[in-house]
Amino acid sequence: MEDFEKAVLELKGIKKPKWDNYWFGLSIGIFLPLLFVLIYWLYSYSFMNFIPTFFSYLIRGKVLAPVLSLCLIPILGVFYLFLNNEKYNTIKGILTAVFLYGFLILYLKLFIEETLY
Repeated sequence: MEDFEKAVLELKGIKKPKWDNYWFGLSIGIFLPLLFVLIYWLYSYSFMNFIPTFFSYLIRGKVLAPVLSLCLIPILGVFYLFLNNEKYNTIKGILTAVFLYGFLILYLKLFIEETLY
């Protein structure tokens, strides 16, 4: 049935957007948590400068890794959205980004936050 729909769309000259793309999923997986870090900053700490003051405050308080971990939660919704629509290449990109964030969080916990005090 899917091949029939594809053939009909090609005959009509309509192209469906290519949402099933690894790079699209990777970009969603990288930028969505950064967007939620920005929202967290705007909501709680907008009186601080974003880059130098806010991140040094989070590192000194040993809460940068937990904040990043919490900002990964919205990816679950996007992950299940693409899983239900069977966009498996996009899911691969999202999972790659989650693993990259996981390694970053592990690095922050083991080497950055532990050496402060």
